[in-house]
Amino acid sequence: MTVPLLGLLVAAAATAQAPAVFRAEVDLVRVEALVTRNGSPVRGLTAGDFEVRDAGRVQTLEPIHEEETPIDVVLVLDLSQSVDGSKLSALRDAAGAFLDGLHPSAHGADGERAALLAFQEEVRLLEPPTPALDRVRRALQAVTARGSTALHDATYSALRLLEPGPRRSAVVVFSDGLDSLSWLTSAQVVEAAARSDALLYAVVAREKGDPKNAFLSEVTRATGGRVWTARSEGELRARFLDVLGDIRSRYVLSYVPEGDASPGWHALEVRLKERRGEVLARPGYYRAGPPSP
Repeated sequence: MTVPLLGLLVAAAATAQAPAVFRAEVDLVRVEALVTRNGSPVRGLTAGDFEVRDAGRVQTLEPIHEEETPIDVVLVLDLSQSVDGSKLSALRDAAGAFLDGLHPSAHGADGERAALLAFQEEVRLLEPPTPALDRVRRALQAVTARGSTALHDATYSALRLLEPGPRRSAVVVFSDGLDSLSWLTSAQVVEAAARSDALLYAVVAREKGDPKNAFLSEVTRATGGRVWTARSEGELRARFLDVLGDIRSRYVLSYVPEGDASPGWHALEVRLKERRGEVLARPGYYRAGPPSP
């Protein structure tokens, strides 16, 4: 199935209110934190090892569940003309390896799901979120590369596919260039990312000396995700697997907010109390006001 998403994007650009759709009443806040030491994940931590401040106030954390929580993932692939030939083959292999690492049936009805979204001159949904990963693999094998790059629009569209809820969710964007065609501005998409519940990662094909993609750095930072760089086609598979490993290594910290319940932006600070390590987490979240009568 191939679904063009242009209408949604035109409406968002015309109203300049794209991020508003992510506002939701927050009863339980979840913060996904990655802890590393010397570049490697730190395992075996408990809620007591963390301190989380919400708008400056220390929160009471719920116990961290050791069992693996299922993840919904949207793969967002740059299929512009520059991604052709051997690079496209390497991308198919890398994205396929990522799909192989998901578990569609390990959790029964709560199995992990994936979706595939491609962007060129337009953004197209090739496969909606599904636990039937073979369907996603078939769609991946059928893709072709052509045209220009609508990176901002594609990232926004992926965030729209992931509704807020109790499931963990992630967006993984691959691109080898800068945006050349989007309706939406980078600021609109970064705002939408900050309002979403998803972790956002990017895998960037960039040779030494190429300029960094400032948009991808900013939009991933807004969710607590990060950018991985592939210096060659041969590194793509490893970088996609690095992303999956990063997602799997996160601690899901949760709490019912205490203190300031005002609507708007709530800054978050996540740190370790006594253990050593670097902590990566989203910088904050938006709390909605009471519903309109």
